Amino acid sequence: MTMTLQQAGLSDAIVGRSAFCRNVDHLPVVGDLQSVNAEQLVRVAPTHVFVQRSPEGVDTTLRHLARQHGWTIVAQPLIDLHDVQKLLNRLPEVSSHEEIASQCELLRARIDEAMHPTNVPDRPRILIVSPGPSPLAWGRDTYLGQLVDRAGGENLLPGNRWTPMSLEDIARLAPDMLLVPADGDPGDLDPLTKAAGSGRVRVLSCPAIDVPGPHLAALAPKIRAILSSYTQPP
Repeated sequence: MTMTLQQAGLSDAIVGRSAFCRNVDHLPVVGDLQSVNAEQLVRVAPTHVFVQRSPEGVDTTLRHLARQHGWTIVAQPLIDLHDVQKLLNRLPEVSSHEEIASQCELLRARIDEAMHPTNVPDRPRILIVSPGPSPLAWGRDTYLGQLVDRAGGENLLPGNRWTPMSLEDIARLAPDMLLVPADGDPGDLDPLTKAAGSGRVRVLSCPAIDVPGPHLAALAPKIRAILSSYTQPP
């Protein structure tokens, strides 16, 4: 949520953060989804408190503080790109500046363009698997799963979000392509290559690829290019 606020032009309005927020180390930590630092939160005096959860999942202590101090709670889960667009829809209500509304509209349009379906003659069977010793597979309902589906790929985990995936599972599913999302160096890919098969692993690089936000729209042409390079074996 912090990155989406920044990309929408609200960086100067952010007064507090969780310990996991990036590029805002100068701001005080006011809590996270597990606990709230009430004293610190009152001290920074927000007008709006953003929570990456559904409204019914907001902490009761935070609800009480918001009623007591007149804060507006903006609760929005961020699982897929539709959730990101919903958050962008709400940001013009937070700030009356016209440039914020214009920037949100631009970011929504970029996501719409990224989500435009692409027809691929040979629809490749895809697994999206994180690097590392304990990989997670990205299901169709995740933001990367959405982009792969719109680019013409057949996700081998439809309807799921994130699922632990062993090397044996990868070998059994035998994907045509194994997409490995990475923010920087993905590390040793030999185990994944051995499981998926030679020539099937593709690294999908993007800064903050593990964070749902408007910046992920830039991945769409990369994914389309990767999938369009697939040729079905004879």
